Amino acid sequence: MGKHQTEIYSSSDIDLTMLAAGTEHPSNDLCVIGITGTNGKTTVAHLIGEVLKAAGHNPFVLGTLNSGNCDLSTPEAPDILNFMKAHLDQGGTHFIMEVTSEGIDQSRVLGIDFDIKVLTNITRDHLDYHKTFKRYQKVKLDFMADGSAHKIYPENFEGERVDFSTRLLGDFNRLNVKAATTVLRHIKISEMFIQAALSECSPPPGRLESVDKGQPYLVLIDYAHTPDGLRNVLNAAKTVALSRGGKLLLLFGCGGDRDRGKRPEMGRIASDVADFVVVTDDNPRSECGQDIMTEILKGMDPDFTDFAAIQDRKSAIEYIINRCQNEDVVLLAGKGHETYQVLNSETVHFSDHEEASHMILGRLGHVSFPRRRN
Repeated sequence: MGKHQTEIYSSSDIDLTMLAAGTEHPSNDLCVIGITGTNGKTTVAHLIGEVLKAAGHNPFVLGTLNSGNCDLSTPEAPDILNFMKAHLDQGGTHFIMEVTSEGIDQSRVLGIDFDIKVLTNITRDHLDYHKTFKRYQKVKLDFMADGSAHKIYPENFEGERVDFSTRLLGDFNRLNVKAATTVLRHIKISEMFIQAALSECSPPPGRLESVDKGQPYLVLIDYAHTPDGLRNVLNAAKTVALSRGGKLLLLFGCGGDRDRGKRPEMGRIASDVADFVVVTDDNPRSECGQDIMTEILKGMDPDFTDFAAIQDRKSAIEYIINRCQNEDVVLLAGKGHETYQVLNSETVHFSDHEEASHMILGRLGHVSFPRRRN
């Protein structure tokens, strides 16, 4: 947690019955900023929080990185109440939260007094839950339309003036910066703080995050797990690879028990942009990992032959890092900040960042590996 983030109260500390008893919702005493959309929620929330801290405020950012539940970027309603109450008790001023479509549909944000709502974008995701894109889209748009909060849609921030550079890669991150800047300007944060903080701000963990152990090649980790998200990070990484005179090597998979339709689509995107692709496990959950990989491979351009399928993700990371040349860029996509992998009913520790670091150091000669048997 960040320096302004506070200890999570247990769900017994505050309950939804407090509202039924006439107690005001703690969101009434905070500036609450809700960010929804398919991609970009975590980054936009992170950027807003960093600027507010730099400007002397006390923000709390709630979402994918700290919700207390690896499956819920928007926690259950009592848990959100706990976060808000704890933050108020610590002198909190702003509460920035990711708002997911499932969270909206399951009434987890019901009763929250939002001051600002932001829609980053809407592309394919969560169709395993919503069944159709139309239903998914409607949930997001209904949330945006509801209530008296100030509403910021893509058409409101895409033309926002941002005449300063940042450390974030890619055109999609430029839009994330614009979305954050639009919010910050609306709440009258000084331009000096906006520009100074955003110019120096690093991406949140697992969002085009660099793994740098002194190696000549570049290794990036990203959470992209949707077709649009994957295309965005691939285009950003490809631009970097071309500027270095190298190739783009991609490793990714797709989650089990989730929208199967996006698997071949992501395979096609991978073969369209990357120079070399390794298809591997993500979180297969109760599905057969090999079946998921097969569905991804079916979507690839039939003329694209520069790929490998290695189900074990650790072995796949070792393979792709040992394959790259000094000028190349390696992108490990899909898991980002996650430090676990779900295999059937078992959740095991697994971190792309840790594995990549270990493999890079091994290649540099700082770690010895046992010789692999053929």
